Amino acid sequence: MVGVLSIDFDYFIDVTAKERAIYFPKGNDEVPKEMLEEMWKERYLKYPALKEAGLIEEYYKMKGFLRLLHVDKEKFICSDTHKDIARIINRIPCSLKVKLVNVDFHHDYYNFYTGGNRLNCGNWLRRVIEMRRNTEVIWIRRADSQTCSLEGEFPFKHTTDLELIFRERYDYVFLCRSPEWSPPHLSKYFEELAFAVTSKTA
Repeated sequence: MVGVLSIDFDYFIDVTAKERAIYFPKGNDEVPKEMLEEMWKERYLKYPALKEAGLIEEYYKMKGFLRLLHVDKEKFICSDTHKDIARIINRIPCSLKVKLVNVDFHHDYYNFYTGGNRLNCGNWLRRVIEMRRNTEVIWIRRADSQTCSLEGEFPFKHTTDLELIFRERYDYVFLCRSPEWSPPHLSKYFEELAFAVTSKTA
């Protein structure tokens, strides 16, 4: 069993699902960086309260956990887009079962990959399952995260209990910024999460 911890920074933003729908731009990981920056500027101007958004307490628990977690440098990947988790999954021999713990506001099991659709931040988990059907998935979500998928309820284990991650063993760690769903004024906290891992790698 190969343990993979996947962390999306958008999980830690202290806003509700309703507030995200109102305040956040309608972006995705295909939007050019310059355009996304302009979209966020417009949202800050339209909704000044957005500047006050902070982080939930679980952020600090995660940072403390990552400070204690030891993972080889080559087994840690930090990226803006969640689809880059494929760089980890593709390294693991198909003969080995993967246990994937995903800490994320979204379940990322939204649209089909087969049939010519491109891999993106919303369907990467579906792609992993299509390629490796014996993958064990645990999704750590927020209380108001959307739990519906194309087939109805998200078909894998999911919970709001972040403490579960502390009881698992990890061979790989993936950290995702998701700038389209993470207000730019909080970027320094994402960097702190990454540093919590890299400060110990050799």
